[in-house]
Amino acid sequence: MRFPAKTALQLAVMMALSLSISAAQTATAKPAEPQSIGVFFYLDSTTQTLKRLPTEDFKKHSGGFASVTQSVRVSGQASSLRIEGNGKTIFVFKVFKDEQAAGAKLFQFTVKGSDREYDLGKWKRRDYTPNTGVTVNVAKFGESSYQLTPEAPLEPGEYALTLGPQVFTFAVSAAR
Repeated sequence: MRFPAKTALQLAVMMALSLSISAAQTATAKPAEPQSIGVFFYLDSTTQTLKRLPTEDFKKHSGGFASVTQSVRVSGQASSLRIEGNGKTIFVFKVFKDEQAAGAKLFQFTVKGSDREYDLGKWKRRDYTPNTGVTVNVAKFGESSYQLTPEAPLEPGEYALTLGPQVFTFAVSAAR
């Protein structure tokens, strides 16, 4: 089918405009990258927004007799940030140097009385066995940030994300 030159030009302009509009919509569907270095954000998949994880004070603790367990203890039974356990969970963070991204760790807390605790590792005589935490994948999220995704869906419970000297917490609720 042949169109007059004017109609063909109008059709070409309309197609170019619709492609640029759909490309702009695709680009805006992804949330803005975080500005803060060393801070974890939860990516809410329903609203495509980043929610900052709360930072909590912690104490390192050691205990045991035949073997010594080093652990991190946080006061309180639950984090103030609750997310629904609905499959894929994504956290976004920014680092000063790209190689630091591999140091991000995810741990599941054990609730003990009015505290939450996770093991860092165990010493048995001279041998140290570190706790590597929940298995995660770390990949580029944008120009200057990374995403951390647990390899398997998270079970309901309390969790901690670490990258350096801070502990960021969140809780996973049972899926509805």
